[in-house]
Amino acid sequence: MLKVNPQLPDEHRNLPANSCASDNSTFKSANNEFFAIDDPLEWPLFSTDLSDEKGPYWESYMAINGIYCAACSLTIESALMAVPGVKQVEVSATNKKAKIRWRPSEVLPSVWLAALEKAGYQALPHADASTEKIQKQETRQALWRWLVAGLCMMQVMMYAYPSYVNTRDEMGPGIENILRWASWLLSIPVLIFSSGPFFKKALQDLKHRRISMDLPITLGILITFMMSMVGTFEPNGTFGGEVYFDSLTMVVFFLLSGRLL
Repeated sequence: MLKVNPQLPDEHRNLPANSCASDNSTFKSANNEFFAIDDPLEWPLFSTDLSDEKGPYWESYMAINGIYCAACSLTIESALMAVPGVKQVEVSATNKKAKIRWRPSEVLPSVWLAALEKAGYQALPHADASTEKIQKQETRQALWRWLVAGLCMMQVMMYAYPSYVNTRDEMGPGIENILRWASWLLSIPVLIFSSGPFFKKALQDLKHRRISMDLPITLGILITFMMSMVGTFEPNGTFGGEVYFDSLTMVVFFLLSGRLL
């Protein structure tokens, strides 16, 4: 994750974009290990020079972590466009990349990266060697979440099927309770592991006082699980008539399938 310092000295803000000074001591003066991204010598590694008659103008390419849907793209674009000096932003939720056009006479990369981090997203220059590794790790983890949700969903559906084709008297309360407890146990990995991205994004949105699709999804998952768990623990109680572990695991599996696709 790229850490940046939005409080830049004035001499750094006024540096020309095409400067190729051999002495980098100016950039090392800040107490920040990632401050080198503000060095004009680094910009060609992840940016294209689009300078025009108005002065230096750059188009930078960043890999964004934490994008799950189109709403994330809109949030990132709004956060970056609010930074003075950023002229245009295009974010793709599909490949998790952002294209940012900015003028170094008004802003430096560390400033709009700080705004991006404040909005709750992590970014790395697209040319950074660790970018591909991080994206592979995210894809692998997403695949594992999807597999766990799918396997648990199929098993929970098997346990739920007898209650659909038989009455409670035909099965007997003992068998029904066993099937409910088994479904509850299989739903726990789906809740804790597979649903993790939804919970994380919902908390992040609440922290930043915004609402996305992950908040109602999280509420639906938690309410369904809690009601079903109460029905499992107290089959003769208020919520003991039905449990919905099959619906819970199925919804999580289909949502993760959509994100993978």
